[in-house]
Amino acid sequence: MSKMLAILVGALFFSGIANANDNYIPILYNLSTIFDFNPVKGPIKSLDEHVVANGKEIQEIKLEFDNGFCVENLTINRPTEGYSLQLKLNGGILEGQKNGKPFFIELSKDCNLHTVNENGDKMEYTLNSNGMIKDTFYLGGKISEHFYDKESNLVRSVFLSEDKILSKNEVTYADSHERPLDYKITNFSGNSGGFIATNSCKYSEQLVPTLCQLTVQKTDSPPPRPTKMTVSTKVEFY
Repeated sequence: MSKMLAILVGALFFSGIANANDNYIPILYNLSTIFDFNPVKGPIKSLDEHVVANGKEIQEIKLEFDNGFCVENLTINRPTEGYSLQLKLNGGILEGQKNGKPFFIELSKDCNLHTVNENGDKMEYTLNSNGMIKDTFYLGGKISEHFYDKESNLVRSVFLSEDKILSKNEVTYADSHERPLDYKITNFSGNSGGFIATNSCKYSEQLVPTLCQLTVQKTDSPPPRPTKMTVSTKVEFY
């Protein structure tokens, strides 16, 4: 399921503190693009998210931030896959292990995404003027591009191999101001059937998506049963 989730989401050159009450913390938004969780706007101290499908928890994510809004700890568990990631900030690098092997995220001076190193395999990221992921490179080749609207909402992702498009996602929002995580993603794939994903959430007064219903329908013919997931998110603010 993690591969499907990665495709779905998959991704402020001001510092993390700037406009933190009204915007996403840059590193938080970019990590949500990479690791498949719901981002939340504001001065976040901690985030705890659980994903359930068919009555089983398939993903748990916990993040902690310091008072300068730089991520200090990141933990991900996917019990149905035997997946485990534990990272701790150490001198500008989130370091730890993924499934028992070395894993590092190098951060920029203003605590944004720079590189991800998984057991020696490195991916490099370029950011747009708002600090969100623009392009991803692996072994010198571009493997993804991300596009945003004027309000910095992700609206399109393109996935590449040797400069050829493998697949792309088009994203639309019901109301990006009042319901920022209510979206529809349409995936187009050249080699296999795509999918349509819809997400609908209940929100707190601070626009935390406390409970979301995510449905993924593959567009194969004949179409299989949709996959339905429930996502619950708890956030502590400074």
